[in-house]
Amino acid sequence: MIILAMQEAHDASAALMKDGEIIAAVQEERFTGLKGDYGYPERSIEYMLKTFNISPSEIDEVVLASHNWNPVLTKIKRNANFSVDDWVLEQHEFWKPKFFENRQVSYYEIYKGRADFRYDNTYPMDHLLKGYMAPEEMAEMAKIRKSTISKKLGVPIEKIRTVTHEDCHVFYAYFGSHIRGKALTLTSEGIGDYSNGTVWEFTESERKELARTGENHLGHIYQYVTLILGMKPAQHEYKVMGLAPYANEKELQKSYKVFENILKVEGLNIVFDKRPKDLYFHFLEALEGHRFDGIAGAVQRFLEDILCKWVKKCIDETNLRHVVFAGGVAQNIKACKSITELTDLEDFFVCPAAGDTSLPIGACYFAMWEHLKKNNLPFDAIKPLDDIYLGPQFYNEQILETINREGLDSKYKLTTGVGPEEIASLLSEGKIIARCSGRMEFGLRALGNRSILADPRRPDTVRKINQAIKFRDFWMPFTPTILAERQHDYIINPKSLKSPFMTMAFDSTELARKELVATLHPADLTARPQVLEEKRNPEYYSIVKAFEKITGVGGVLNTSFNLHGYPVVLGPEEAIFTFENSELDGLLMNDILIMRG
Repeated sequence: MIILAMQEAHDASAALMKDGEIIAAVQEERFTGLKGDYGYPERSIEYMLKTFNISPSEIDEVVLASHNWNPVLTKIKRNANFSVDDWVLEQHEFWKPKFFENRQVSYYEIYKGRADFRYDNTYPMDHLLKGYMAPEEMAEMAKIRKSTISKKLGVPIEKIRTVTHEDCHVFYAYFGSHIRGKALTLTSEGIGDYSNGTVWEFTESERKELARTGENHLGHIYQYVTLILGMKPAQHEYKVMGLAPYANEKELQKSYKVFENILKVEGLNIVFDKRPKDLYFHFLEALEGHRFDGIAGAVQRFLEDILCKWVKKCIDETNLRHVVFAGGVAQNIKACKSITELTDLEDFFVCPAAGDTSLPIGACYFAMWEHLKKNNLPFDAIKPLDDIYLGPQFYNEQILETINREGLDSKYKLTTGVGPEEIASLLSEGKIIARCSGRMEFGLRALGNRSILADPRRPDTVRKINQAIKFRDFWMPFTPTILAERQHDYIINPKSLKSPFMTMAFDSTELARKELVATLHPADLTARPQVLEEKRNPEYYSIVKAFEKITGVGGVLNTSFNLHGYPVVLGPEEAIFTFENSELDGLLMNDILIMRG
């Protein structure tokens, strides 16, 4: 059975499942170069069908993530286009009249004259752009969406269906994880189709909804604080999380008072306690004059406190101690660390890219589960995500063709047939090497195949990568890739939780503070590790193992291979562009190494 699924909102993506196994998944931004790209993931779908030689007639089902589809935001490719100023404009020109003046303004009219915006013309929907999320417009958009995709793919409309936003998240959370049997399955996010927080009891064959709310506004609160701090919402929340540990406790406590009575845990839900008329303007006024680091620290602690109360309550009420977590809020690795420390929790897993970019994977799992259930077939046909290397790969012929076209052999030292020992040796000498090899990772985290690698013992490396390579904020930490057999040397993980995808943070050991110092958060000395087993990525494992043989250190510094504001690189062209526009020492593509001077 072949299932094709897609997500067309922010972080557009597509996934392909064959006989219960995800065989491909990729974000559209990797092909377009526009971070967080929005709209029909045409290039992603083209790549998958071409690579796996699948014709339209072979597709059994096309699944569209989310029922509700906003025509206005579909037209204006929002997250990819919006600057911080545009987000602020939205608050003042659209939401303020709505909430404070009881006046409806056309969202599309505010932005349609912006020449620098990219507009999506996939769907014939200009006649729907008068409102914002009017029910009749949403219903019409759903029809347009199905008929257009049917024509584009050459698939009968009868094979196309939608799956709710929430179902995509929960099925990804459970079936994408290693946990089987009965598990507590939670979602928390900005907004779904019908809610923004859910609680489920899951097994392979059954699911039971325990709670649902539209008042779990943790995601929105964090977004608004991100904007108030001058950063882009729905993209830069990780910067706020990275800034939070630097907060002075006195300043943190001052700002915490602004947040502490907004939400509460009631039953199995997070709901409003004291609801402001509008969250953004409430925080904008209440936080005036507060220190930026205190604000970041306060919103992070508030998030952790509420989530831990919620998860503990869910565990206490259900007696389910194996927990899986999805939705945008689940991408907050510091909050996940706090959850793992709950006494009654026994196992915890967050799938990679737990936010909306992974909705197509969940949609595939849902469709396959329904198919098995309908036909009384065994559920072990559904395979978990043992790895996330699901994107394109490039071969030496393509790489050399690109190198020759760019004339790189005359500008740099070019070596072929390079093995892991040579790369490990360069890293041990302090060289910073980017690696673009094998299939591209899906999601937010680079896991060795589209990564920048460095010696984790050298604190000066952090400054160089931030300032001269990635051009990003100085306070942002890096991460380690740790050999699985060495993980207990470096991270404190008493429950032996699995962490193959950098989705959780851990306290570090004394040894880590010596040997992995450049990969720890400078303020709280936590690590967000990729715990690497050889079977998941033998080629990358061999580099880290060779580095251990040379240095005795069982890990390397690993950060995503991209320039600030750009997506993680796709292939040779993007890799070479990034190399030439940064101060990377070397670029490894398969076994082909390009070195400066």
